[in-house]
Amino acid sequence: MDSTDQFFSNQIGEAFLDKHYAVEEVIAQGEKVIARIFMTGTHTGTFAGNLPTGNSVKATQFREFRVVDGQIIEHRGWFDTATLLPQIKAN
Repeated sequence: MDSTDQFFSNQIGEAFLDKHYAVEEVIAQGEKVIARIFMTGTHTGTFAGNLPTGNSVKATQFREFRVVDGQIIEHRGWFDTATLLPQIKAN
């Protein structure tokens, strides 16, 4: 869950050391599986140029998988920074 296709995925791991992921919804159709996942954590490191605030955050991540014969053969991820940045009071 720590890697996405977005450039800041390493920053998430460094800025939210106590992060926790919870799968909220999974939708499957054919070979495609979509998961909606919530990440919660505490802003304890620099993220997107914003110094640590100690704020608790909750943000959504979406993962898309292609599954063939029970194996994940392709995946992509998106992290909703539009809801995360206001929680750390980013400018």
